[in-house]
Amino acid sequence: MVAVAAVAVLCAASWIALNVAGNYGGHISGLFYTGSKQALPAELDGSHTYRVNDDVGYDGQFYRLVAHDPLIQRGFVAFVDNPSLRWRRIGIPGLASLLAFGNDSAVDFTYVAIQLVFVLLGAFWLAQYAQDRKAHAAWGLAFLLIPAVAVSLDRMTIDLALATLTIGLIHSSTSGERRWAIYPILCAAALVRETGVMLPAAWCLYSAMRRDWRAAVSGLGCAVPAVVWWTYVYRHTPPDGTPWLASYPFSGLLDRTIQGVQAPVATLWLRAASVFEELALAGIWLALAFSFYLAWKRRYGLLEVTAIAFAAFAATLGKFDIWASAYAAGRTMSPLLIVLGLMALRDRRPMFAIPLLLILPRIALQYEAQLRGVLRGI
Repeated sequence: MVAVAAVAVLCAASWIALNVAGNYGGHISGLFYTGSKQALPAELDGSHTYRVNDDVGYDGQFYRLVAHDPLIQRGFVAFVDNPSLRWRRIGIPGLASLLAFGNDSAVDFTYVAIQLVFVLLGAFWLAQYAQDRKAHAAWGLAFLLIPAVAVSLDRMTIDLALATLTIGLIHSSTSGERRWAIYPILCAAALVRETGVMLPAAWCLYSAMRRDWRAAVSGLGCAVPAVVWWTYVYRHTPPDGTPWLASYPFSGLLDRTIQGVQAPVATLWLRAASVFEELALAGIWLALAFSFYLAWKRRYGLLEVTAIAFAAFAATLGKFDIWASAYAAGRTMSPLLIVLGLMALRDRRPMFAIPLLLILPRIALQYEAQLRGVLRGI
């Protein structure tokens, strides 16, 4: 299992090194995908930040700013698209700042190193989970195929950590010797990303169904650190006026399904991307269908309850951007894809892994574009 985790980290680190060398001229800040027209504070502008050939950039650029100003004291709020949202997700940026002792020159490297540590943990826990179910430990390498992991390694988003914590929760719950890890995992999940609060919610629901009231109350208490931090963020950032909630169940996903892909398809690559986007959309719908099937069958193990909880949460997300691309939807829905994949491994029912497999081609196509850049750079 340790060997599997080590191989996973080696693969991830090798990709990061090649990406930095080939696409970003050796500048590690390029991994955060900062847009060419993105305004930056003076402390990070100029040679301190590699800008990509894209006006807008991607989400990682904002988490990098959070990591350089975790307590909202340096005025970096003015350079972030949605300060309330980004600073709520303090887990990885805050840890990077803490371990780098606030040193700007070390924060970016520390942030990337933390991502690799979570790769190590995720692959290790997945390998252990597989081995506990009489499967080969090499299944731990499948951790790298999870959309949240692949996207985070490419664009330094914070979703990789939540993928790791999701696997860690399920793995830790299967053995009395590992149950001590459950509550730290639940505390961390909501600090990594607000969708992570569904892990404590699922744990509380699962525990209540088993009439384990102590576990349910303890799980509820694990949300307190996140609530305290969110309150701090609320008081120090402009209000988040984003219309996140659906006007009716699954309105955002339905709008995306009806509208289809609006991007131009003039080239073969774009045509392939368009097809793969629709394939990924089918994967999301299938994952939701499986979740409702589990609810209909009244299967209420921790895996099943977690899947149902995330599916119910997805019904409340109405913002179109969440569902607009496989990169966005795949990251948001990765916990659901993960628990379905673990179910496939546990029950030897490969059909539960199909949703994840349907999303992978679009993610892989983006890596193909990056790989071409790596080869040109080298």
